[in-house]
Amino acid sequence: MATATASSGPASSSETSSAKPWPNNRDAYEIKTVLGHGATATVHKAICLPRNEECAIKRINLEKCNTTMEELVKEIQAMSLCKHVNVVQYYTSFVVKDEIWLVMRLLEAGSCLDLIKYMMKKGKGKGGLFEEAVIATILKETLLGLEYLHKNGQIHRDVKAGNILLSSDGTVQLADFGVSSWIATGGDLSRDKVRTTFVGTPCWMAPEVMEQVNGYNFKADIWSFGILAIELATGAAPYAKFPAMKVLMLTLQNEPPNLDSCSENKDEYKKYSKEFKKMISKCLQKDPQIRPDASELLKSPFFKKAREKKYLIESLIQEGLKVRQAQQQNVKRVPGSSGRLHRTVDGAWEWSDDELDENSQEGKAASIGRSPRVGAQFKEALENEMGTKAEPETIKNEDVKSVNAPRSGETEQSVEGGEGGDQTPPLRIILRLRNASRELHDIRFEFRVDQDTPNGLSQELVKEGLVDGRDVIVVAANLEKVVKDRDCKSRTFRLNSGCEVNEVADDKALIGFAQLTVS
Repeated sequence: MATATASSGPASSSETSSAKPWPNNRDAYEIKTVLGHGATATVHKAICLPRNEECAIKRINLEKCNTTMEELVKEIQAMSLCKHVNVVQYYTSFVVKDEIWLVMRLLEAGSCLDLIKYMMKKGKGKGGLFEEAVIATILKETLLGLEYLHKNGQIHRDVKAGNILLSSDGTVQLADFGVSSWIATGGDLSRDKVRTTFVGTPCWMAPEVMEQVNGYNFKADIWSFGILAIELATGAAPYAKFPAMKVLMLTLQNEPPNLDSCSENKDEYKKYSKEFKKMISKCLQKDPQIRPDASELLKSPFFKKAREKKYLIESLIQEGLKVRQAQQQNVKRVPGSSGRLHRTVDGAWEWSDDELDENSQEGKAASIGRSPRVGAQFKEALENEMGTKAEPETIKNEDVKSVNAPRSGETEQSVEGGEGGDQTPPLRIILRLRNASRELHDIRFEFRVDQDTPNGLSQELVKEGLVDGRDVIVVAANLEKVVKDRDCKSRTFRLNSGCEVNEVADDKALIGFAQLTVS
């Protein structure tokens, strides 16, 4: 991720005027590094230039996300109305071309999931990942955030380690309201209000959410909270190794999971107390009426083990800051995400994500030929709902200058129009297929007839994790056809990797199929 001019760093709280509003335009922010990467959104560390203050910006691609305008507006409204020390603080939002940017407080130490992955990589998961006092402190702060949300008529619906963020000052906050929803209780939690939508992450999903029979309420978050407790202790949610449909089946058919059932060795997690296991058992009651609400659960003896922020900083967050720093120095592509495969100076292939900063050289190169595809009516309605104005849809000439990386054996002069200027122009090809998460993504790359081979490029796509190894031959064969037959602009073909067990092959929806297009 390229950056703009250097900044002197964020100002202290005494230097930053709280009266200064958070601006709602792109030019007021300087993108620094990638903090998180998903199929439809990317989170960046940024600097708000007028305030000279660090923040986090969540960029949601409006075309890729399966979200209506109403749902997006509800997410923004939910965030703007939340004012609690354990809920991530939202500042402002605005539309930029085919994205919406949400500006939020920066939590420098990353998520609990980052720390789990780090600890597991170091081989510290055996016998229990974190000390019980650490888990108690994180869970208590998280539960206080849930209690606040529930009292204000909101279900989070995606409570998990990846959505629990940590700050350098010891603050623990609930984040990601992408699937949150309001229940109009008017503050009266005794009123029987339920939701009937199927959302969340399967491993953390409550049985009543899966069943879709009588709907669900705030108690669904308590089940997810219990799974979170297991995740912090063992390093993974129960059934995490299974595909989504089997997770649903096992959750509904089996007895509720517990620490002992998460290991073949029943004594593996013996270091954890009876109070901890009893608290988990209370959360993981299949009958939501038996589950305690957040306020009741906070009275559990287990939470007496929680410590002050200083303890969390010394025992966990300092390590988290090191992990975050290492991540920023080695940001990697999400396998299967949309983007562009291109040559570097030494002739090697390199991947650039769609979500690159468009002010960077790679970002400009990747954006060539990419037309804004978010409907004008959708954007206008979204802006009206949010009270913000979108940036111009058209791309200025200076923003789309071609920056082609020289290939092996070439010089900068030849690329700029020297001796190599009269070579056959490369074919721009798009491979559209579904990734491991079953989301449609475009992979763009150039094919030079005088240097590349279909088989070689197909092998590179597999090596980069963009194509399943079982499909290397079929991709190469169809790539050869579109390259040789200039009248053939597009080909849809069946993949050897096939479909998931719960899917039906569909060439139009590209389920079990892929499509090659020469642009």
